[in-house]
Amino acid sequence: QPTAIDLPAKGRIRFAVIRGDQNFVVGQAIHEWRQDGFTYILRGVVETTGLASLFRPARIVQVSEGTVTAAGLRPAEFRTERGTGTESARFDWDDGKVVFSAGNPRELALPPGTQDLLSMIYQMALAAPIEGAVDLPIATTRKVERYRFEALGEETIAVKSGDVRALHLRTRSGVEATEIWVAAIPPRVPLKIRYLDRKGDQYEQVAEEVDLASSSGEKGRP
Repeated sequence: QPTAIDLPAKGRIRFAVIRGDQNFVVGQAIHEWRQDGFTYILRGVVETTGLASLFRPARIVQVSEGTVTAAGLRPAEFRTERGTGTESARFDWDDGKVVFSAGNPRELALPPGTQDLLSMIYQMALAAPIEGAVDLPIATTRKVERYRFEALGEETIAVKSGDVRALHLRTRSGVEATEIWVAAIPPRVPLKIRYLDRKGDQYEQVAEEVDLASSSGEKGRP
């Protein structure tokens, strides 16, 4: 019996990547996934485009694979691929540890409910609180940290298909911050993601194309 979660059986979202607040498009991000109620695979590719690709070519691939549970996504492996190679984190839920490949391979304790950098976006979309906050342990390919996501309420945001209602979530750690806007009406998929890095540089991903399919093969758009 597959686990029913509010995530289409497969989907693809293409985001424009914008640097700063001047609407300067520097690249694109594509998220694709499949899930059958038992397992899931998420793949995210971010790459520079246009003039930005001439001055600073970059391409980063993230892959998250795991199982689907009543509580949402449960990662088994997370990989990050870039020009310098591939780094990974393997989640050993039976032994309660996460094993990292980066640098000298090492392992850390695996807190219940831990997500990776890619699955956390969709886990928050699935379980976005309407109000209050939720704590979420997140594993990179090097460490595990606990983040608190605040619910900032519903907002109307502009995407290429028009204005849509979205739930706004934010987590902060010092100067760094991540904000996620997910569709307020199911299926709750991410429509906008904003990162503020430790240098104070802001990058925003805004959905331009959203293609979703249910298990029956029907397509829909938020």
